Amino acid sequence: MLKVKLFIKRIEINFCLLPQISSNFPPEIIHFPGPPYLPDDDRELSIREESMNNLRSLFLSVAAGLAIFVLCATAAPGAGELKTFSKVVSTPEEKFTVEVSGTIDPENVEIKIENLGETPVVDPRISVNGLYDWYDINSMVEEITRDCTNDEEKALAIWQWVHWKRFQRSPHDESALQPVRALNGYGYGICGHTASWIKGLCRTAGLKARVWEIAGHTVTEVYYNEGWHMLDGNVKVFYLARDNHTIASLAELEKNGWLIQRTIHPRDPWVRQDDPPGRNAEFVHYLTTERDNWESDGYDYQNKRDYKMAYTLKPGETLTRWWEPVLGEFESPDKDPLIPQRYANGQLIWEPDLAKIEMKDYIDIIENVTTRGQDGRDPAIHIQYLQDRDYNRPSRVSLPLQSPYPIVGGRFWTRLLKEDEDRGMAGVYFGHPGEDADNLYTFRWGKGTEQVELDLDPSILKSEPCYRYEIGFILKGSAQNNTQAGVDWFKSVTDLQVSPHSLPALSLGKNLIRYRDSSPGAKSVRLTWTWRERNDNHPPSAVTEAVSAAEFSTLKPTLQWRPAKDADNGDKVADYQVQVSLRPDCRWPVSMALYRSLGSDTCEWTLPESFLNPGTTYYWRVRARDSRGVVGEWGKVFSFRTSSGAS
Repeated sequence: MLKVKLFIKRIEINFCLLPQISSNFPPEIIHFPGPPYLPDDDRELSIREESMNNLRSLFLSVAAGLAIFVLCATAAPGAGELKTFSKVVSTPEEKFTVEVSGTIDPENVEIKIENLGETPVVDPRISVNGLYDWYDINSMVEEITRDCTNDEEKALAIWQWVHWKRFQRSPHDESALQPVRALNGYGYGICGHTASWIKGLCRTAGLKARVWEIAGHTVTEVYYNEGWHMLDGNVKVFYLARDNHTIASLAELEKNGWLIQRTIHPRDPWVRQDDPPGRNAEFVHYLTTERDNWESDGYDYQNKRDYKMAYTLKPGETLTRWWEPVLGEFESPDKDPLIPQRYANGQLIWEPDLAKIEMKDYIDIIENVTTRGQDGRDPAIHIQYLQDRDYNRPSRVSLPLQSPYPIVGGRFWTRLLKEDEDRGMAGVYFGHPGEDADNLYTFRWGKGTEQVELDLDPSILKSEPCYRYEIGFILKGSAQNNTQAGVDWFKSVTDLQVSPHSLPALSLGKNLIRYRDSSPGAKSVRLTWTWRERNDNHPPSAVTEAVSAAEFSTLKPTLQWRPAKDADNGDKVADYQVQVSLRPDCRWPVSMALYRSLGSDTCEWTLPESFLNPGTTYYWRVRARDSRGVVGEWGKVFSFRTSSGAS
């Protein structure tokens, strides 16, 4: 596995060859440079994505081979200095605010949780402005459907939430078919994953949902308003039925390919234009080959599991998460893996003070081991009854380490004690000692103490990522010589993969933070955010004035508006996005075909035919993007009506 290990503390590493997330986008829309979403046929890979992966592979390969690696902390021109906010919480629930200045959303860098106390902290959770508390599937659904009033709104909110939280890649982890595991740890999946997530989320929200395998693709149907409706979270599309009001079912699409042909299939959150040649026909083929379509429950063995982001932060332990792939480590047992287009890393670091902590609560004693806290003898973990002629079996103990995030690497340092030169032994293993565990190191010859550093990567990433592992110890002393063996000190570093979408990000302005955990009583937990404020660009102004008519006698009206403005010198509005909806809040478009980017600064758009009905009121809004890629807020919601005789 290719990797770079860069240990940072309150600095930003600028990976110039790695794609950066555009932090200035509204929460519901994240922009990745280039064509970020691969089609459902994984064999087809865009030239831009392939080139980016080649560059990143080259960068990581060269860096991994250096004995000493130095990387300067840099920032984009005009970006502000790094800011840090820390707060120590002492109760099971606390709320406070963090203020972020600048002109656009900040570049979030790091979030750290440290247990400074002497008791474990169970399930520490953080939300920012009511978001990112994805502890379990119930808390996910609560966030997604918070303001929904009926089943249709719940179904569409789940579909919309899922499809901008992912890109096209299949994790080497079967548990990623469940949304808690996938969207906290990876942030990517192919069509089967996406359909499974939607089904699981809908079921939790009280909706009936089912997964369909179709020719080369997988989709979800959700039941509401006395009918089934197909919602494709992978391709980010639904298809309008012939009534131009409801979402079509798979059965309707199987018999009417025109409903598919008239719809666009966007790959990018911003670029939403006509399909390139062949792409539209691909989806017509997928959906209309009725004999190849069947309902599947094959994903339920995972999406029905009650995975949680549960973990215990032990005394002296720290969980650090970055918004970038700081470690360069990700899930893949492949020899030459395809680097994920977008991912991030984290670390769990534990170096307990063995003079203060009773280790009996944190180890699994298998045979004949005790601790300093139990008998007052050194070292901290040692043999209970020294071996003699009658009892000569080695003593065994393991140290379990676990994470709610996928574990993708690690290192372990320990200082072993062996007092008997000939008969003593202290061995370190990856896994349950004595049960096919990997022998990492054996202190067999000599006596005294020996400190070792062990690379856990080869053992951890043999196949799928793990969420728990054990460091085992086998110890042997001598009753005849009264010589001990044991563990005097250790430090564990567990490398994690995390989805940057899931992290508790700060945004511009005042951020309401909510911390909570499941540990009763007092504690001492330090929370630290690090971010870079952005003052180098202003978003375009909102579009607040329409100049087109309020009523049309045509079903292909042209919408017009006053141009947005950009306050930055040398910058200008380069593009507009327009959305037409049946809802006054424009939460969802009538169809994907009525949610378009124009590709220019032209302040008008003529709607395509076949989507509007006579005698109907529609709502629309516009937002602008500047030449540097910064997106403004949606503007005022306008409305128009088609006359009863419109055609």
